[in-house]
Amino acid sequence: MGRIRYGMWCLEQSTSGVRGRARAVTGGTATAGRELLWATELSLRAMTRQAELARPEPWSDGKLLASITVFAVCALVVATVLGIGVARWAMTESNSLLFAAAGALAVGLVFLPLAYLVFASKGGNR
Repeated sequence: MGRIRYGMWCLEQSTSGVRGRARAVTGGTATAGRELLWATELSLRAMTRQAELARPEPWSDGKLLASITVFAVCALVVATVLGIGVARWAMTESNSLLFAAAGALAVGLVFLPLAYLVFASKGGNR
């Protein structure tokens, strides 16, 4: 057996454990990724189906007032978080990006139901 062949065999023997563990980790990660993708797809299908079947009904004055009050309080909290985050970011203080990112996420989560309410009307009544 030549020196090159022996060196290659020795390298293969010393790295076989690492390669086996790497294969096991990547296989497990791929399986978990496929499961998460499948669960996400099923959740989105169920959510869109439930949203299509939802039928709005008129609210009473008390329920409308309560919902507007809750919405106003949530908007005030979001504005406060955004104000603190932007103020800290403008002062270049550490940990300021967390507040700004949380505020931006909250604004996005507030706009999603509003966008659904605005654009969810179907053209069947026209």
